[in-house]
Amino acid sequence: MFKKLRNPLVVLAVLSLSPVWADSLAVEHDDAITSVTQFDQQLLDASSQDLAMYLSSIRLGDSQKSIDALLGTPYSVEHLTDGIRWDYNVSVPTSSSSFVGCQYRLEFGNDNRLRSADWRKSLCDLLYQQNVSQGSVNSKKQKVETFSLLSDVLFSFNQYQLSASGIRSLDNFVESVIARYQSPVITITGHTDSIGSAEANLRLSKWRAREVGKRFLEKGLLNSQVLIKGLGESSPVVECESEKEDKALIECLAPNRRVEIEIYEAS
Repeated sequence: MFKKLRNPLVVLAVLSLSPVWADSLAVEHDDAITSVTQFDQQLLDASSQDLAMYLSSIRLGDSQKSIDALLGTPYSVEHLTDGIRWDYNVSVPTSSSSFVGCQYRLEFGNDNRLRSADWRKSLCDLLYQQNVSQGSVNSKKQKVETFSLLSDVLFSFNQYQLSASGIRSLDNFVESVIARYQSPVITITGHTDSIGSAEANLRLSKWRAREVGKRFLEKGLLNSQVLIKGLGESSPVVECESEKEDKALIECLAPNRRVEIEIYEAS
């Protein structure tokens, strides 16, 4: 059995919090905060920045051929039982000089026609709507930060209720966020490992994201400021090979059991 990191573009901005470190999380820990914009210029070339300007031209029902001509070769291609999925790396502006790395997903049916198109993260949709689709880039630098909290710190295995220690750790984190932001928009995304059925894992990821979101609401944020979603086992950051579901496999898959939190300063 071994652990292998998946696409580094997906996991680069993810920070894992160990149980001890999570309890001591505070504003003064610089390494607890990673701005996604720090990595964009190194990871995304100029063509990925240009892609954002062309997305508004895409319509449901467009052919694969026409979209390929418009956007070029996708970053990744996945064949589905009833179609095909394309992912593009897109650099979305957050200010006149800063960009955030995002992924835009297109799905085509067996008729080779576009049936869905969406940002993989809600934060990217918000930034795109504000800074690209309206045809203007805000000159005020936006504040975008991404965190990944290990579910094993917050929850017992296969449970969605926050543990007592998880509540303490999460409350410390939530309070530090609220202290640093004036008007945050927060996207909370639950992820699970691949143990169990995909349906059960999707449900668990949503419930865990909801429980984390409740702590933000209880600390004073509005419903409109907190976006919740669950992706189940669909976006792993590590891969582990094992023929049986044992303790070693559970430990190996721990990084996949996480709650990702994206924070965008709306004001």
